[in-house]
Amino acid sequence: MNRRSWIRVELSLSPEEQDLLIGRLGLIGFEGFQQEGRTLLCFTNQRQWKKLAQKELVALLSQFRLECAGPDIGFNVNVVREENWNKKWEASIGIVDATKRIIIKPSWKKLRARDKGKLVILIDPKMSFGTGHHETTRLSLVLLERHVKPGASVLDFGSGSGILAIVAAKLGAKTVLALDNDDWAVSNAKENVRKNRVDKKVSVLLGDLTKVPSKRFDVIVANIDITTIIQSLPDLSHRLKEKGIIILAGLLLSDQSRLVVELHKQKLSPLETLGENEWIALSVGRAG
Repeated sequence: MNRRSWIRVELSLSPEEQDLLIGRLGLIGFEGFQQEGRTLLCFTNQRQWKKLAQKELVALLSQFRLECAGPDIGFNVNVVREENWNKKWEASIGIVDATKRIIIKPSWKKLRARDKGKLVILIDPKMSFGTGHHETTRLSLVLLERHVKPGASVLDFGSGSGILAIVAAKLGAKTVLALDNDDWAVSNAKENVRKNRVDKKVSVLLGDLTKVPSKRFDVIVANIDITTIIQSLPDLSHRLKEKGIIILAGLLLSDQSRLVVELHKQKLSPLETLGENEWIALSVGRAG
């Protein structure tokens, strides 16, 4: 059998920077990612590497560093056999116990005896975000468990892989709108929604908040970043029902004081804050 050779690019940067960069790398042709501490391994086929990815990677890293005001990021390139990286990568991706009740499972993994009776979410991690492996996803899931009630309407703003929208539907939400401005994320979310058989409840939409129908939601979840959250708070607040809840994640502990100031401007108050390592997530409601 003819086995294809792949290009493996190794980058060294912080886990937080990896999470910000992975989505952009997917847009220039990288198809698989593996995070190991400060090391990010990125995989693409040789044809794509020669056609686009090699040139675009240099430009992307340069732009990324301008935005982050940090030092240049170097990278190492190696040729690997497809079966080698695929097998190693799949073996490294296990079942995630996201909460006490929710597990995230790749299709190639078998359920364990202790998984009986749990809420199973099927996500094949073509890219590393939105698989339950990151703290922000797990924190968001804990808060969704607490606030999504049967019959609720939910908006997942910046839906990525669609995992939060899928969980909201399986927790009993009547309607869920998953919104993202990234073509790849929307395509991946639609695939995951179908795979989890919640396509009758979950709609996936490409675009920003201006594309959302003029309705209000019981629960809004935004697992993004501090800049986007602050910019979007007025619109998110406007789309929240009077007794609704906004779940905010993708935030560092150092973002908290800045966020609270912006919440007060929108007459919103933190109800609960959860933390894991340096990451936090908040549930927010209208100030009394």
